[in-house]
Amino acid sequence: MLQQTNAFARAKLMMAQIAAAMAFTSAIQRQAALAQIGSYESHGKGSGKTSPSRRCVAMDKRAARKARGVKRHKAAMRRA
Repeated sequence: MLQQTNAFARAKLMMAQIAAAMAFTSAIQRQAALAQIGSYESHGKGSGKTSPSRRCVAMDKRAARKARGVKRHKAAMRRA
């Protein structure tokens, strides 16, 4: 028999609270219920790692600067 896990329990609880708050027809009651829920805080289990294929502008600029430097250095070594 498979054991059920409690994966995403906090997220599921928060979604249930949001659904219950949205069930109110009065906007004032809805806002009050949503204000009581608070914000979701991550436990940080992912340790902040991103996929290696993910690129950003700064990485591209550094790579371009390095490529220009390598090209200049090779040209200077040919002349010397």
